Amino acid sequence: MNKKFQLKLSFILLLICISAIVYSIHFRREENERISDKNVNIILLENKHIKNADVYDTFLNNFNCQGKAYYYSFIELVGYDYPILLLSDGVYNKDGCKVAMGTDIYYPVNNEITIFGKIGSNGTAYPISANTTGIFTAGGHEVTKYGLDIQNRKLKLINKYIMFFYTIGEEVNVITIGFIGDESKIVSEGEFYKANKEYGNANIIYFKRLC
Repeated sequence: MNKKFQLKLSFILLLICISAIVYSIHFRREENERISDKNVNIILLENKHIKNADVYDTFLNNFNCQGKAYYYSFIELVGYDYPILLLSDGVYNKDGCKVAMGTDIYYPVNNEITIFGKIGSNGTAYPISANTTGIFTAGGHEVTKYGLDIQNRKLKLINKYIMFFYTIGEEVNVITIGFIGDESKIVSEGEFYKANKEYGNANIIYFKRLC
């Protein structure tokens, strides 16, 4: 197999992989839209440290755990009137605390606690984290930042970066794809490392037992 043909084949396989991932991301967005149609009535838990968290009291007090162990956490993002509720049945121990690889995300819309969708990281080395500008998930060679689309009651992809590695002969090459809002494009490795650093500097989200 000559080198020119090998290069073309490797590039075609890479494009196929990228297309599959782009399709998967758009599919998950549609899935989150379907999830966000399920609204539930408000209800609340006392929280002395986070402003306006009481909007969730009735919801949390009446949440049906269906025999599972559920854990919750509140985070505050800039630009939102209420804290965001994270509710997970998939937590694990890290440094004596409960953290999560995956969680459901809720927010009040028109006096109803609404589920906006699900997010998940790839492995226990990458707990879900947040700073004041967004919620983060990550994996070995990917990092994603989310916000909320209040008007459409669904998760908003702020950005996502994925690094792909492929070989041509004995040479290892890398290509980085960035998904910024609704746009996808090839970006520099520096943009991935910048996003990954933001994730690393974000606060790990710790969860408390609900039921």
